[in-house]
Amino acid sequence: MNKYVLVKEVIDEWDPIGLLGMGCPDDEYDPEIGDIVRLLSNIKSVDELAGGINKVFIKWFDEDLTIEKTFPVALKIWNRLA
Repeated sequence: MNKYVLVKEVIDEWDPIGLLGMGCPDDEYDPEIGDIVRLLSNIKSVDELAGGINKVFIKWFDEDLTIEKTFPVALKIWNRLA
């Protein structure tokens, strides 16, 4: 499966800011998803991915999601890519 599609499925299902649940367009998280996909080529662990996801959402939304919130999502992405 295409990495972008895989990450999009996970992030959209997660809806970390609650935007999709409020009726925002399906492409609402596309810039963040693109950033996360670009991270994947340099990530060596689930912990790194979780930290990277948090940094992406700080960058785009000024929202610190914490490792407790990003780790399960990072693990889901990591396992689907394995």
